[in-house]
Amino acid sequence: MKHYNVYISVKAHSDLIELTSYIAYELKSPITSKRYATGIMNVINSLKTSAESFAVSSSASILKFGYNARRLNYKSHAIIYIVKGNNVFIEAILPQSNIKGL
Repeated sequence: MKHYNVYISVKAHSDLIELTSYIAYELKSPITSKRYATGIMNVINSLKTSAESFAVSSSASILKFGYNARRLNYKSHAIIYIVKGNNVFIEAILPQSNIKGL
């Protein structure tokens, strides 16, 4: 089984902070915020062994992150990532409603 190193971009990290802050402070649900962040991180960590099991996207709104960008869903969010050799680069964490051409 192939093993990948996973790296989270500054943008993806910022996306996660913004999302969890919104849930915790705007929606006043800090426990849900923590659970959501944990769920996203668990899905991201699963890419250490399954990164290439998801197809390269054909959606222009995903491919703007790279010619071989892929997406993985967690609840109402899409985790956009690129595989380069043994490395996975998480590029963004976006609401699925922001992605065109699903």
